Order: sequence, then C-alpha cells, then structure tokens
Amino acid sequence: MSYKLGLIFSTTGSYAALGQSAFAGALGAIDKVARASGIEIEPVIRDPGGDPALYAAMTSELLDAGVRNIIGAITSWSRKDMIPILERKGGLLWYPCPYEGFECNDHVVYLGAAPNHHVVPAIDWIASQRMSRAYLVGSNYVWGWETLRLARDRLQAYGIEVVGERFIALGSDQHDHVIDEITALSPDCVVNSLIGPSSVGFVRSLGARDRSRQGKAGHLISFNQTEADLDELGAHADGLLSVGSFFAEDADPALCAVARAHAPNGRVSAFLATAHAAVEIFADSVTRAGTDAPEAVFRAASMAPVSTALGAISIDPVMRHAALAPRVAIARDGRFRVIERATAPVAADPYLSRQGLPVVDRRRPVPRPQLRIVK
Repeated sequence: MSYKLGLIFSTTGSYAALGQSAFAGALGAIDKVARASGIEIEPVIRDPGGDPALYAAMTSELLDAGVRNIIGAITSWSRKDMIPILERKGGLLWYPCPYEGFECNDHVVYLGAAPNHHVVPAIDWIASQRMSRAYLVGSNYVWGWETLRLARDRLQAYGIEVVGERFIALGSDQHDHVIDEITALSPDCVVNSLIGPSSVGFVRSLGARDRSRQGKAGHLISFNQTEADLDELGAHADGLLSVGSFFAEDADPALCAVARAHAPNGRVSAFLATAHAAVEIFADSVTRAGTDAPEAVFRAASMAPVSTALGAISIDPVMRHAALAPRVAIARDGRFRVIERATAPVAADPYLSRQGLPVVDRRRPVPRPQLRIVK
C-alpha cells in the first residue's frame, strides 16, 4: 500500500536547526518503514521558511491535494494557525514538538512533551537544589508566555523569588538589556524559554558577559534545548540544564544512523526522535486501520502502544497526547548527559489538572517524585 504524508517543517529561516532535525527524523523513518514492512509512504514536502503566514496556506494546499495526515510545525504559533484549516478540511496533524499545554483538538495528535514533562520537572529540580532567586526570559509569543507563566507559578509556590521576567521578539537577537539586568540582579538561575536564534544568541552572549556562571550546573534552565543547538552554542552550553522526553544518549544505533544520513549536523535530538516516532505510529496505524482516513488512523493509534524510536508510545484516546518519560540532562563538552529520568512513561497532563502546586517547608528536603538518579 502507498500513502501520502505531508511534512511541513521550516528547514530554512529563523529556527531552521529545529526544523531540519525533525525533518531528518521523519525522512529516516519513511525509509525504515519501507524496508521493514513494505508500506510505501510518499512524503509531500513543504518548507514555510519560518514564516507563520505560510503554514496555514501550505496546510490548505496539501489537504486540497489529497493529503490527509501531516507531520510538522515547530512553533505553537504555526500549529495554532494550522488547526482551523485542519478542522475545516478534515486533516490530522501529528505534532512532534514540546509545547506549553492547555490545548486538546480533535485534529491533532500531541507527541511532544507537555508541561508536566518539562516545566514541572525543571522547576522541581531548581527547588531541590535550594535555589532561591530565578530570572525568566522567553520568546514573545504563546510558547514563551505560557511556559514562563507556569514556571513562575511553580517557583513562587516553592517560595523561590522571581527577580525578573522579560520577553524578546521571536527570532530577535536584541537581548543586551536582558543580559544587563541578569548581571545586575545575579539570580541563582536563568529560566530560558527562547527558541531558535534568539536562544542561541542569548546563551552565547550570557556566557561571554558573565563567565562566573558558565559551567555551573543548572545556572541556565531550558524546557526545549536539544542537541540540535549544541554545535552553535559551543562551550557556552556547559552547565545548561534541559528537560524533555529524549536525549541523544538514549538513541539506539539505528536512530544514530538516521541522524548521520539525514541531519545536517549528524546529531540525534528530541525533535528528530519524535518526528521519527510520528512516522512509525502513522505507519502502524494505517496498517491496522486499512486506510489513512484521520478518524480511523487516530482510533488505531490510540488502541495500543506502538514500538518507536522513543520506546513504546501510548496515546490517550481522549486527550490525544502521548505518555512520555521525562529526563533531566545537563550539557557538558558538547553533549547532554541525563542525570535523572522517569522510571516509566508519564501520562501527559496538558492542563496540569493533576499536578497541584507544591506546599513546601523550605527547611526540609524537597521530595522528588517519579524520577531516579542515573549513574
């Protein structure tokens, strides 16, 4: 059987490194599926170049051309622009990126980390280190606003002071005023929710301006930093703590081979692995459903776990999110090293309705549920 599959990733433009990594994972999985099962997936490829206005137009174009399933979008802005088109024309988006939560749509399968997979473990780690002052910086759109709102609420519930919070235009490198403020306030950690070149430029400039911070574990915290950015960050990434659903040290040889064959930097990242898993789940689901009709495909995808590059993935049939195993990792010498990981996949909680806020006696050690130390 042959099925069309749309791939809409910005492999050029302001956040091209993330789009290239995810696109590489999808292409590698398409090759793997063809060899392993004989299912032919025809990729129908579009590159919006980081222009949010093009995502909706390209989604409409693909659906009008008979494509019914799309893997893609990097930013929440682009995903939200695609959703009305998917609703109107009956398509299904397989979204492979970490996002800010507070969404559940019948035309989206959420395979990236939800806030209880990244924000909650990150802030719990900060609290466990007895840090008392944090500074927040993010891209000025929905991802930055919402992730930092959630971070602020949880930090303050722990009794940790938020000494500053600033937003930078998406794609901008105008951050000197933010770094001036950070150096003046000298917080224990900086929570960075920037994306793309904004994040790369900020991390490099912060490292150059405040060398006393560089290398200290957790001086900089991220909810979305991956191996896709480490080459550009260089030594300035040392000590950066990131939380997500996957890091390269967990990649098997087959996934490493996909990265070498398809990723421009040859690296595995969470974006690459999750897009790869999206194709694997899609292929398994169309096989069981016997069709690529979105409702039937989703029903098949949510019936049982599917073996993927991320491990066995279960998708909640109501919330439409994947259960994932959060990992806490620290960058050192050009790679991420996992220091904590969940012992089993954790159901997504996109509305944080099951988390609650911590009530903590600051004189006592902070409890660390669900995660264990990895030696």
